[in-house]
Amino acid sequence: MTGIIFIELINVIKSNFGLELFEAMKEEANEDGQFVKTGSYSHHRLFNMINSLSRLTRISSQDLLELIGQQVFLPLLTSLPIKIGSISNTIDFVIHVETYIHHEAQKLYPNSTMPTFNFIFISENQLIMDYHSPRCMGYICFGLLKGCAQYFEEKIKITLQLMDDSGSHVRFNLTKL
Repeated sequence: MTGIIFIELINVIKSNFGLELFEAMKEEANEDGQFVKTGSYSHHRLFNMINSLSRLTRISSQDLLELIGQQVFLPLLTSLPIKIGSISNTIDFVIHVETYIHHEAQKLYPNSTMPTFNFIFISENQLIMDYHSPRCMGYICFGLLKGCAQYFEEKIKITLQLMDDSGSHVRFNLTKL
């Protein structure tokens, strides 16, 4: 995973839980917390930090991943030199992520592995898609989708359904309210 994800994760942890808890999490996770934006790091390090934070806060790892995804949407969007053009809603943006943004991000970070989205159903008010990633970051994606809806100031019901035990395949249903 790219360092930008880890850097934003650390920012979210510090802003939501404070520096003291961040330091305790680093110690419990045996993690130095030093990441370079363009570096490439194992996703296992992220899960290790999240699991340590979960033990310290007694908040589930899934809820923490969702929170982080939601809060890193805007920093990630603004950190990439990729334009979203005239896109003005969540469904169109998510489609744009798969058809354009992931490909452009791959050029910027050639060592990264992007998740894939398979679109099952698309309409003006609903999107059903399958998320596939060997890193099993469906709960972060869930949060990113919520952050995206906030960004576009839309009321959208988003559901997550695990399609396998590992979490590498997740189905999302987005419905405008």
